[in-house]
Amino acid sequence: MTTKTKARPKVRVTEADFEKLAAIGRASRSPMPGATLLLEELERFAIVSEQSERRSKFVRLGSQVTYRDLVLQRERTVRVGLPGEANVDENRISVLAPVGAALMGLSVGDVFRWLGPDEKPREIEVLQIED
Repeated sequence: MTTKTKARPKVRVTEADFEKLAAIGRASRSPMPGATLLLEELERFAIVSEQSERRSKFVRLGSQVTYRDLVLQRERTVRVGLPGEANVDENRISVLAPVGAALMGLSVGDVFRWLGPDEKPREIEVLQIED
């Protein structure tokens, strides 16, 4: 499901967010592409303290993120949240959506690459993060 051609960027998460993401990952029983990606990323997360989190910005639950889809050449701004908070009309995406899972833990300038469920390459770059 994922591509190994280029190294993935460092990802960070607060302990509180990690606990929520781990519970969501464990509870997801269907082979959803976003859930699979989230489970892979859970293994890579570096858990940081709340004080560290304030010094460096990275995407966390509730963050508003502007990213560029480098394959489709378009920008989009979304708020990343829990599955029950997703709402297309309000640009809210779930961490179980492939893009939501990919964005978690990234910082401005990070590029994340993976293969979609159709085996086509996906690539996004984080442009801006607001909490």
